[in-house]
Amino acid sequence: MFHCVILFRLKPGIPLERVRGARQALQSLVETMPGVAHLTVTHNVAAERQGFNLALFSGFESRTACEIFLRHPEYQRVWDAELAPVVEHHLMAQGDDDVR
Repeated sequence: MFHCVILFRLKPGIPLERVRGARQALQSLVETMPGVAHLTVTHNVAAERQGFNLALFSGFESRTACEIFLRHPEYQRVWDAELAPVVEHHLMAQGDDDVR
């Protein structure tokens, strides 16, 4: 399993409805994208979140599946239409279960 976590810092003053729409659009990708084991979009409730208030936790069949997902036109559409207007900054972490 290959894991990808993306943390999002939302722009100030974004209405809650707009955040919900972005969350739902991201979450819906799990049903349409090949190689995706799971996608979970949640508010970041960590005590030390450094302003990153939304998180995408995802698992993929392989690193290649993750790379395909991130380049896929449907993810790019969601990014452009739903995320880019509300996200000030994002941070990504990736890794696999293979301990070296």
